Amino acid sequence: MTDTQSKREPYRIVIGVGFDETGDQALAEAIRIARDHPNNELHAVHVVATGATHDAQKLDELGDQAAFARERLHKRVTEIVDGLYPGEDWKQHFVFHVRIGHTAQALEQVAVDVDADLLVVGTHPRSSVEKFFLGSITETLMKEAHLPVLVAHPKDFHGLAKSDHAEPPRPGESVRPDGVWHHSELMHFGPRSSYVTGLISTGN
Repeated sequence: MTDTQSKREPYRIVIGVGFDETGDQALAEAIRIARDHPNNELHAVHVVATGATHDAQKLDELGDQAAFARERLHKRVTEIVDGLYPGEDWKQHFVFHVRIGHTAQALEQVAVDVDADLLVVGTHPRSSVEKFFLGSITETLMKEAHLPVLVAHPKDFHGLAKSDHAEPPRPGESVRPDGVWHHSELMHFGPRSSYVTGLISTGN
């Protein structure tokens, strides 16, 4: 990590973890992103869903569920990391959150509270009838969230054919001689060298 990177604000990613396949996919995708992004924080969030009203007994039950979820959330993160990078020794800053309420609202509220840069969620394949009656947490967040939302789908290209024209394999090469279709270039960003700067300024 360079000095400039270490001085940047942390890149904060909030992940909705639902203890199912879609939650695991969201968590795995966020970990992959974070590992390539210096100075980051991962905020793993599980929401104990509740209705509009509940009695004292229900409140006690929700409290027990939240306490259990905290332990389960930590274990889930460990299992996903071990599965992605078995045997590797590395560190990642995780913050664990358990909220009680409506899932979409709770996830966005965590994002607001921690000043997140990205929200990662999974999605369930549902029929049109289920979406009409149940709504979609992911769809709600994509429409209403006030930050970028990444929907983590499992990678599966089975049955999909590659295009006839592949991307250029090396910088500067193009599929067509005139370069109409695509162009590949290795770009450099940052301060120019003093030699180049001097050459540019001599015309003044």
